[in-house]
Order: sequence, then C-alpha cells, then structure tokens
Amino acid sequence: MPINLALIGCGQIASAHIKAANTLANTELLFAIDSDLERARQTAIDHNIPHYSTDYAQALASPEVDAVLLCLPHDLHHPFALQAAAAGKHALVEKPMALDATEAQEMATAAAAAAVQLSIGQSSRCIPAYQQTKMLLAQNAIGPLLNIIHQRTFWIDQLSTDWRRDQSACGGLYLPLFGSHDIDALLWQADDTPKRVWGSVRATSDVSQGDSDGFIGLELASGALASLAYSTRCKRNRTETLFIGETGQLVLTRNAVELNGNPVEIDSGEEAFTRQLRLFAEALLENREVPVSGREVLKVMRTLDLVKKASETGQTQHF
Repeated sequence: MPINLALIGCGQIASAHIKAANTLANTELLFAIDSDLERARQTAIDHNIPHYSTDYAQALASPEVDAVLLCLPHDLHHPFALQAAAAGKHALVEKPMALDATEAQEMATAAAAAAVQLSIGQSSRCIPAYQQTKMLLAQNAIGPLLNIIHQRTFWIDQLSTDWRRDQSACGGLYLPLFGSHDIDALLWQADDTPKRVWGSVRATSDVSQGDSDGFIGLELASGALASLAYSTRCKRNRTETLFIGETGQLVLTRNAVELNGNPVEIDSGEEAFTRQLRLFAEALLENREVPVSGREVLKVMRTLDLVKKASETGQTQHF
C-alpha cells in the first residue's frame, strides 16, 4: 500500500517532488493544493492527480491522505506544518524548515505532541557525491577533522518568484535559499554541532534586499573549525568543500569527490528528490523515524539565526 500524499503549493520546486512521487511505487499523489486555482487545476491535469483545490483544509480532512508535501514560501512552513500536525498528518517540508529557530522548535514540538512525523527537505544529503563524502569521513579516511572550508559563488540575475524578493516571506537570500543546504550538509557530513558561531553578511544585490554576500565561521564541538564564504554577485560559479584531516584531505564538489588528490568513484544512484521521498515513505510504511527529522534540523536553524545575530552585533555567538 503506497503513502498517499497531498502536494501543498504547486510552484517551481513542486515539479521536483511530483517527478519523484510519480517515479516511486510506494507513493501516490491525491491532492494538488495552491492559492491559484488554475495552477492547482493544471498541475492536477498534467500529472493525473485526482483532486485539486485552493483549500488546504480539504486535503487535511481527507482520511485518505497520509502526509503532506509543503512546497510553500518560507513564512508559510510554520503555520501549515502546525495545521498538518493538528490534523494528524505527517509532513515533508521544503527547506529552510522555517523563518527562524523559534518557529522550527514549535513545528517539531507540535509534530511530537501529535505523534506524527516531520521531515525537512535537506535534499543535498541525497546527492551521491555528498553521500560518498559522508561515508569516507565516517570511515576516518582522512583522520580526525581539523578544518572545513566551503565556498559557494554564483551570479543571480533575477529571482524566479516574487515571494523570494519579499524579505517577510523568504527571510533573506543566501542564508535561507542556499545556506540552509550548505550548513546542513557540512554538519551532517562532519557529524558535528557548532559550539561558537561568528560571521558577517551583506546585502549588495539589486535582486533582493537579503544577504547576497558573506562569511560564516564555526567552531565545532569536536574542536574542528569550519568556514563558509559565499557570493551571489560572482560570475564564476564555484561550489566546493575542502575537508582537512590529520592524515589527509578530501575535496567535494556537487558531482565529484577527490581523496588525497585521487578521484573517488561515485555511484550515480537515484535522483536526489526521488531518494529523499522514497526514504520518507519507507520510514512511514515501516513505522520508524523519518530521515532528516525536524528535531535534527533545529541545529541548522539555530546556526542560521546566530549568523544573523553575529553579523548584527559584531560579536561571536555561543551555540
């Protein structure tokens, strides 16, 4: 028996979730919900989804729906996740989990109180190169970590949707849209937690008033250091993480891993969104904790909050 899903939000990112759901044998889309009725209708027609509506409550009231996929502007993650929990529905919420750590904690608490599962769409964890990196670090391939250096540079001409330009809806630029991935991946791969956080962010882009450029520094509980430098104003695309250990180095790009100067063979595996949804559905079917639980992602949300506070105050923040 498949997990029956309601797609909440039929915008840009929804297409990746629809493709994943239609690829898998253990999931089925029953509802397409969107504030724009025509968009909901067209999504349902295009992908053979039986029901469509502008009414979220209709999907929540359906006894056939097991879980919701929340593909919404960031400011709606919190209220919609709380409603899902109150209705007894599991939820897979797009990243970032919420606008801040307070909202995120309320979401995790509500899910636990309702005995439903809350998972966050940190899909970078499902990229084969990222998984290979996680495995090598867990195998102590470069010894204890000393330093992690991450860089992400690219150019944004324009944002794809109006709400991403609205700071009250999006909550920033790099930090919510990309930093939520980068910080989560780094902490997950290192299997570590911040101890101290510092950083400085700037808004220099015409496309958004959010943080376009910045630097983040972390002292991790293990004693290792980590830094993330980013710019959305650079016409040289670069996404690379260098892991420096006591006995070697590991370099990660989006699709490649290099260990001590030698390329590592990577199994291409499933597409990231397909793997993410499959693991979510399998956990629900087997009555076990979902991967990337809301509780686990709380440290990512707190880190994002502390970066902003460190930038505003000029002071290092204790985790």
